[in-house]
Amino acid sequence: MLERRRVGQLDRRSLDRVEYRRTAPGLLEVEGFRCAVRDLGPGGLRIEPAPAARVWLLGERLCGTLVLRAGERVPVTGIIGRIDRAGLALFPDGGGWPSMAAIEEERARVVQRHRERRGAPRLPIPLSPGGTATTPLRDVSTTGLRYILTPNESAPAIGSRIEGALQLDAETVIEVCGRVVRHYGREIAVVFDPPGLDPGVLTLLRQRYFRTG
Repeated sequence: MLERRRVGQLDRRSLDRVEYRRTAPGLLEVEGFRCAVRDLGPGGLRIEPAPAARVWLLGERLCGTLVLRAGERVPVTGIIGRIDRAGLALFPDGGGWPSMAAIEEERARVVQRHRERRGAPRLPIPLSPGGTATTPLRDVSTTGLRYILTPNESAPAIGSRIEGALQLDAETVIEVCGRVVRHYGREIAVVFDPPGLDPGVLTLLRQRYFRTG
């Protein structure tokens, strides 16, 4: 068992894999838990953090469902080959696993999504727009937003979903749906689910907060 884990770990690190950096992590559903996948390859995947509501054991066999960016749900079966403070690594164990073609497509989607998010124009939102109502938004684009936690809010976990209506003021409410990708202090960054925010919303925000003349 130990030798197999070593070989699996070597394969996972040496082969090309999807790395969910600065983007919403992948999703692995196991026994009702929603696990954040940080990288994925033919030799294994990494979960960070491991859900705290369950005890995870080295060498334990897990069966779950991996949700890819294209919406495909792939059954996976693996062995926990490493556990550390950050999370755990799962190595394939003869059951279901994404094909090389599916992994390459996932990597291409992650890279493209990251480029689109970074390249999208961002509209900075004043902390006190118009000198009256306040908003937690720092900036917003068609692919994501940043906002500030209020004193009574706790930081959401990276990878957690954000869904609902975001009220900018008494007259402006927009529907948002996405995942938390990072937080710095009290600032939270969210990436929207495709297709993202309607560009017309940015036009409305410019008219509302950046009027000229």
